[in-house]
Amino acid sequence: MLNASEPAQTNWKNVNNWHWVEKNCIPWAKEYVPSVLKGLTKEVDNVLLATGEVSGFSGDADINQRKGKLITVYDIAFNVAWEAKFDTDKTVSGRINIPEFMHDTDADELVAEVTTEVTSAEAQTMRSLVIKHLVPLIKEKLANFSKDMIAANGKDVHITKDEMKGHPAGTQYKPKPPAADDAEVAKKANVPSSVVGALSTITMNVEFVCSASDLYNTLLEPGRAQIWSRGPAQIKPEVGAEVSLFGGNVSGKILELVPNKKIVQTWRLKSWPSNHYSKVTINLEEQRESVTLRLTQTEVPVGEKDLTQKNWTGYYFNGIKGAFGFGAVGF
Repeated sequence: MLNASEPAQTNWKNVNNWHWVEKNCIPWAKEYVPSVLKGLTKEVDNVLLATGEVSGFSGDADINQRKGKLITVYDIAFNVAWEAKFDTDKTVSGRINIPEFMHDTDADELVAEVTTEVTSAEAQTMRSLVIKHLVPLIKEKLANFSKDMIAANGKDVHITKDEMKGHPAGTQYKPKPPAADDAEVAKKANVPSSVVGALSTITMNVEFVCSASDLYNTLLEPGRAQIWSRGPAQIKPEVGAEVSLFGGNVSGKILELVPNKKIVQTWRLKSWPSNHYSKVTINLEEQRESVTLRLTQTEVPVGEKDLTQKNWTGYYFNGIKGAFGFGAVGF
């Protein structure tokens, strides 16, 4: 995997911004958030509301580039101090807690928890004014977070056309949109039975236009998984790690890992018989300009085989190809 700190002479290896490049933007975010949120003011009914220091900053923020597309991935939390001045010499203060500011949540849907340092009728009145007038200002300022992250950091992960001059050029691949628009895995409406019945095996061979390391990391790193799965992703490249995708409709555990070559895990759909897990083995075979993913899934309930195979194509493989341009989607 390429890193944003690599020197410019390696540009020929990233023709048309083909490979995945990423940059940790937390240092930038820690400066940006206070710069746009500190000092906001609003006067309402002779009450002066104002924001103060930003504290308790935590989380992750990355900018990724693949096939010329810049993608921001972030999940951060922080507190904003607030103060209300009224009746000439009276002051009430407190905090606005932002527990989760994520890339897949619109700013106007941001959850803000407003607290006061004292408990009184006046404090509650000021708290209500903060919720009504200061919180919308904060949401408005954060609406440009992704755009501003790209503007400030995009040049570090994206090679411009001028920088590409003199290097070999490749044909720009334009993938079709993913076949599945919904990030929820298809499932049965009935409560899962405890009866397993006959079992079957699925084998699939799928080509991706990327390196083995790109595909390995895309399958296992939570930041990338939440992009192609279009939702929260519990997964990490560690043996023993629990897996939960598509709103908990897919779950399992990582059993074995060989970096850039092999992934073995247990795997089940929520609609399967209770406590029944299949075993998935993924082997990655790097070719000259692509990588072949060879999947073997054993102990799949016979009645679930077709649906399971369809879901691998629709939600995993097409999701990855559509999100990162790793080849044409299949059906």
